[in-house]
Amino acid sequence: MKYIEKYVQICSKFHGYKIPKFRFKNLDDRFRDLYRTLYNTNESDVNKASFVIFLISFFISIIISLFLTSLNFLIIILYSIILSMIASYKFNSILYRDITKKESLLNSVLYIIKINFSLIQKTNKENSDNCLRFIELVKTYKIPISVYFKSIFRRVHEGKNPEKELIELKTPSNDFDNFVKSLLINHFKYNNYINDNESSLEQQFKIYLRQIQSKISVLFFIGIFFPIGICFLILFQLINVLFLILFIPFFIIFINLLFKKFIRNQGYLIGLINDFSSHERKKYEEFLLFLRGFANHLRTNLSPENALLKSYNQNKTLFTILKKPLKNQISYLLNFSYSFSEIIEVLKTELKSLRYVIILDAIKSYTERSAYYTSDKILEILTIIHKHQKLEKKLEVIMKGEKFKILFFIFLLPIITGSISGLFPFFNIIIRNINLVENVFLLFFENPLNVFSILIILIVLISSISITSNYFLKIICYIRRLPIILASNIIFILTFFISFMNISNFL
Repeated sequence: MKYIEKYVQICSKFHGYKIPKFRFKNLDDRFRDLYRTLYNTNESDVNKASFVIFLISFFISIIISLFLTSLNFLIIILYSIILSMIASYKFNSILYRDITKKESLLNSVLYIIKINFSLIQKTNKENSDNCLRFIELVKTYKIPISVYFKSIFRRVHEGKNPEKELIELKTPSNDFDNFVKSLLINHFKYNNYINDNESSLEQQFKIYLRQIQSKISVLFFIGIFFPIGICFLILFQLINVLFLILFIPFFIIFINLLFKKFIRNQGYLIGLINDFSSHERKKYEEFLLFLRGFANHLRTNLSPENALLKSYNQNKTLFTILKKPLKNQISYLLNFSYSFSEIIEVLKTELKSLRYVIILDAIKSYTERSAYYTSDKILEILTIIHKHQKLEKKLEVIMKGEKFKILFFIFLLPIITGSISGLFPFFNIIIRNINLVENVFLLFFENPLNVFSILIILIVLISSISITSNYFLKIICYIRRLPIILASNIIFILTFFISFMNISNFL
């Protein structure tokens, strides 16, 4: 990608300079090698550039804060250091995140590659070059290493030895590298690789399950602390109008980063529905039901076309979401408009999601090679998906357990912020009487509160409460978020005016 190329160019500019380095991750030798082979850079240059990013962010933060706030200089330095460290860390992690993203994608396809290659080994003749068949197989997939395998394939046709080409292979996926090594050791002879130990993707997901509740607690703290904290900054006259307005986009960016880092699962398990969508889950269940019927009919030595037709007719009363796309493809098949391969391609386009594309690509490849063995291979895929769905159930139980806590905080937050912000008239009188405010750019308390001041306060606090509520509900994948957010805002407005009127009457 172009932004990665630009990033590498920036890091390389500091190669010849002796400047301090910020090292956020203790990279192992494998990652250092990947930095060199995949991006033509090294860890040292990235760490040097990260230090420069820290300095630039630090000075920008201090300059902006001095102009827009009246906070104590030590407090400005403290949060400027924190923000600069975050910016430097994000910059430092760009290549690392790109590698891990490619690793997850490659690991998700590795299941299918193993099944597909085992079919190739079964159906090939004994004297076939399975090493070359493996290279041909991988280069057909739309995965990060396909381009590299195409270059290997080209070099093999130029006279290079395919085994020697694979010995030096280094990919973002350690699982894939180990799989290739095991193939080389066994001279690409048939072996049941499908029931190997669980993949790193599955291990990572189990770790994610253990950490998710702690991460949700951190997001709770940040989501509640920011709106309440802004109330106290207004009360003690530590910010001005511009800073208050900038608070909203900053808060959105910050909480979105936390959500992506802590809550969103970055894995590509093909059996996992990340958002617990009932519609997507039903669609996937119908798809799996269709595949199971297709596999069972193939087992009776039917052609792929007849197996597809019988699977649809057998289960069509159970289809709701997939009824229309499957019915269309069956009609094309009956009218001899499309071949089986063309029908699979159209289904890929209609179903769109990566998990469907991976599975349908595999089925197309299986049936082209051997319809007889395709049944077993589809059932192996379904076994893997079932294992992933069991992991998903555990995550769903955890999220449902957090539902009460999330709804409780969503309705508690507007009550707290509304009560605190209703005290503004009281602080207005105190600050004007003791003449604490001297800066003409400060908000609210220089003059008596007016409609504009109240409106700014309401907009900022309602926005912050809405943002917090939205991300809290996204944690549990709550579909109808708008009514809950509106109810939370109404509670805030009522609490604000009740507190505001009571204080005004008292004064």
